[in-house]
Amino acid sequence: MPRNRSPASLALGQAARSLRVERGIAQEAFARLTGMDRSNYGAIERGELNVRLDTIVKIAAGLEISAAALLERARL
Repeated sequence: MPRNRSPASLALGQAARSLRVERGIAQEAFARLTGMDRSNYGAIERGELNVRLDTIVKIAAGLEISAAALLERARL
């Protein structure tokens, strides 16, 4: 069953993906780096999950930026 994708979740996922790719980090390696399950992280990048603030902070830390900068990149 397809999951609902909100515009905010899609924007956050796209921003996280583009920053991860810019840094040359594979999705599986990034998930390991942040202590997340790869399939869950993939769902975040696809905008399929509504993530908690704690998860946004964890992703931002893995990207070595602030949560505010990640949200700004997503235009949220």
